[in-house]
Amino acid sequence: MTTLTLAHTIAGHLGQGWHAYTGKAADGSEAHLAGPNDQVLDLFDGTSTGRKADQGRLIITGYLGFLRNHVPTGMQHDHTITVDEAKPPDKIAREIRRRLLPNYQTALSTAWDAKHASDATATAREQLAATVAASLGVQRDTPDTDFHLGTVDAGVHGRVSVRPGTSDSVFTIHVPHDRVAEFARLLTTFGRRH
Repeated sequence: MTTLTLAHTIAGHLGQGWHAYTGKAADGSEAHLAGPNDQVLDLFDGTSTGRKADQGRLIITGYLGFLRNHVPTGMQHDHTITVDEAKPPDKIAREIRRRLLPNYQTALSTAWDAKHASDATATAREQLAATVAASLGVQRDTPDTDFHLGTVDAGVHGRVSVRPGTSDSVFTIHVPHDRVAEFARLLTTFGRRH
């Protein structure tokens, strides 16, 4: 039985929402199981590793992909089990549910939450940068959160960096010598708390 054929049978035992599809290997030694909530399990025949310890084993790994970067430090990133290939598919499914899915699902869910929070932070940062640029009359070519303002010919010029989250944004301003005192007065007024 190929890994793909076995994966189709295991999917039926994992429950509703699970299905198998082919892997990259043309010989059927590799397959994937896709389940609810973006779960993907990679299955491959242990003989393909070339390691004696993997002979006769089915290696099953919870796939995180790009979400790996969003798994918090200290939380397990790799979720792999091996089972005897000779086990019946219902018992393999039981091993997956018992030994692999709990920790893998926790990591996947946590990573998605962190990614969504990261996306929301990035969106808020971009919106703030757009507001600042519009207030300064700066045209940006791209939705960049770092941009130049003014020109050397115009006198006052510099760079703005809108930082993520609650970090302070940075304005680097170059002021002509003859306007330094005026700029200092403006900063004094701006710096007063009302």
